[in-house]
Amino acid sequence: PDELKFYPCSLLKNADLYAFWQKGEWHPYTDEELIELAIESKSRVPRYCRINRVFREIPKPNIVVGCTQGNLRQVVQAEMKVRGLSCSCIRCREIGWGTDISGEMKLGSLDYPTRYSDEKYLSYETSEGRLAGYLRLSLPKPDAGGERMLTGIPELEGAALVREVHVYGPALALGGAGEGTAVQHTGLGRKLLLEAESLARGAGYTKMAIIASVGTREYYARRGYELDGTYMVRAL
Repeated sequence: PDELKFYPCSLLKNADLYAFWQKGEWHPYTDEELIELAIESKSRVPRYCRINRVFREIPKPNIVVGCTQGNLRQVVQAEMKVRGLSCSCIRCREIGWGTDISGEMKLGSLDYPTRYSDEKYLSYETSEGRLAGYLRLSLPKPDAGGERMLTGIPELEGAALVREVHVYGPALALGGAGEGTAVQHTGLGRKLLLEAESLARGAGYTKMAIIASVGTREYYARRGYELDGTYMVRAL
């Protein structure tokens, strides 16, 4: 998966599970068990995945039994640090406000197969391993049934697919200039896109299609893409 959420079970009085708990037929994790499970899970998450949440926002007074630590992510991160462990998920590596990005950025590629496609996770990171931006490139495999992904979508025939482009930092208007630690509009998105196009072209794809919201279509139009159906597309 691209993204995950950890949702420990917090029992509410109006849930059907409440009756099972009253009869002793269900028991929640203890905080200690939950922390151990979260540490084990975070230690296994690949670099192309983002853990968006580690706890559902439920008011503490509403929870009958179960974990009530709203800052569970921080608790787990602190314990992992004590043990010399770290989480490699996107959320734990992405740059924050005030991160120094003046040094050289390193381009990396992490490849992994799915049933119907070859996925390439392209990223730019600082020398300290902090994530500044990434792109998800999907190369459908027709001989493995990848055409099923594209059935009924003529604009995707023969196309490689950019599923997501994300550059971190304070949001800036298109054409705006960032200062200090701002990452957006420093060219990382353009470089990632050029690398994706080169890889797709080398793999034999004749065009590139991008999943783009209305607000980002202008960005891709400046780079030679045109709206085709609901995708921004250009020939390679």
